[in-house]
Amino acid sequence: MSPRRLPLPLMLAATLVLADSAAADSYRCGRQLVRDGDSAERLLRLCGEPRRRDSGTETVLVDGAWGPQRVQRWHYRKNRRSLAYVVMIYRGRVVAIEAGRADRAAR
Repeated sequence: MSPRRLPLPLMLAATLVLADSAAADSYRCGRQLVRDGDSAERLLRLCGEPRRRDSGTETVLVDGAWGPQRVQRWHYRKNRRSLAYVVMIYRGRVVAIEAGRADRAAR
């Protein structure tokens, strides 16, 4: 085995870990997109109530700087076959959207 090449099982495992919580640029609700910077009010208007809400500390981009912030996490999942999305809200604005994040309570 070459020191530059990873074994296939290790590469697959790394891919699955990275895919579990991938950052998304937007979240589609019907024909509309929700993006970073949108208001929580617009998110509710376009996507409706989330399946679940919770809060916690996440590293997000606020005012041009990355850092840990206390955010609300709104969990969306359209159906059993779709990806789960977590939309993070800070001070009434969308600051991050993650696709494929585990949402065990919403299943």
